[in-house]
Amino acid sequence: MEAYRGQRLLRSEWEKFYPSVDLSAAIKSAAVKSVNQSQEACQRCDNQSLVNVPAGFSYCPACLTLGRVTTKDDFYYFEPQQIKARRILCQWTGELSEAQKSIADQLVSDQDQGSQFLIWAVTGAGKTEILFPLIQKNLSKGRRVALTSPRVDVCNELYLRFTKAFPYEKIGLYHGQRRIDAGNQFIVCTVHQLFRYFQLFDLIILDEVDAFPYAGDPLLQRATLKALHPEGKLVYLSATPPKNVKQTVDRWYRLPARYHRRPLPVPRLMLLMSLDKQLRKAKLSVKLLKEIGRLLEKNDLLLFCPSIDLLEQVFKQLMKVYPDAAATTVYAKDDERLLKVENMREGKYRLLITTTILERGVTFEGVSVMILQASHPVFNKAALVQIAGRADRKGEYQQAEVVFAASERTRAIKAAIAEIRENNRLAEKAGLLDEVQQLS
Repeated sequence: MEAYRGQRLLRSEWEKFYPSVDLSAAIKSAAVKSVNQSQEACQRCDNQSLVNVPAGFSYCPACLTLGRVTTKDDFYYFEPQQIKARRILCQWTGELSEAQKSIADQLVSDQDQGSQFLIWAVTGAGKTEILFPLIQKNLSKGRRVALTSPRVDVCNELYLRFTKAFPYEKIGLYHGQRRIDAGNQFIVCTVHQLFRYFQLFDLIILDEVDAFPYAGDPLLQRATLKALHPEGKLVYLSATPPKNVKQTVDRWYRLPARYHRRPLPVPRLMLLMSLDKQLRKAKLSVKLLKEIGRLLEKNDLLLFCPSIDLLEQVFKQLMKVYPDAAATTVYAKDDERLLKVENMREGKYRLLITTTILERGVTFEGVSVMILQASHPVFNKAALVQIAGRADRKGEYQQAEVVFAASERTRAIKAAIAEIRENNRLAEKAGLLDEVQQLS
């Protein structure tokens, strides 16, 4: 099964990704088309705000990161071939909880009742495992499935999970750092990569629908819909879904508890009135340093900072205080980002100082979490909830803690703590917790 079928690419993209494909048999179409007498639209992303250049042509700035689309270019496309129905084996050895199975069964049976669905489940609830029956059914019927997310880290994690669960299936992986061509029936990709597909997928699952850069970006929302078959289904996943998604889907399912039946760790607010002033001087107070040391006595620690500059300053100071601690920093453009995340999983670091890049899609055992300057605007409610969700996700109970260190109690901080407590309340009420004595 050719991976290139169903993709609509520029000649330059064909030459880069599939140089051996003969384009003479491809369906050719203009990359930019007129929508009325005065406007033209990019056929990749539908953007109508083109940029004119002195050479006498225009280009689309909106999807420039995927390669420049101009009024001089054409797209080339090969229609997808039909896939035969066949038996699909899922080799996942775990077992769904009653709550997970209920949602998984409903999601499969409700597919004829709508076209858009939402799984609203807390971090660590096992959203990925809930998807296995739906994906297995679609693949067995010869349908095409795309699992997508705005974040590269999330895509890498999902690819690992699904290649383990479906070891006999060819699964492609596409993002800005890596391409694995493995047919076109089942792929994992960042949302931007969906621009290259045209009405191909019968099922698109969008993980972290509220994450940057997807949230609030109509361009990426159009990419998802353009890649979806006209009769296809769309499933959103999120622990913190936006209001508009909850309002527009045909069905949604809520799971307020984690698979291990322990309550979500409720963040403790550590108010330090002079924190902003201290951080501007690149200093951590004795009180804050002691708190970091206390957390490290019990678990490894994820320390979140609002900026790269602060991240580096904090790292230098902590290395002076705790010179023997195995520690490192990681951020979005770090060349060793993927390696550092894997090393943290393997226990090679005790302390990982990071930006919001690790707020989602990564799972570590035995970690506590601290957010430094949690009152900073970069930490909105959804980010705070997601970051808090890195603690106690799997494994044996390690008394993981979440600490918000802040100079003030912002609305986002209050809302995040309230939402986590509400999920615990709903989980307790539904009988989904074993260790309710930990609630606070």
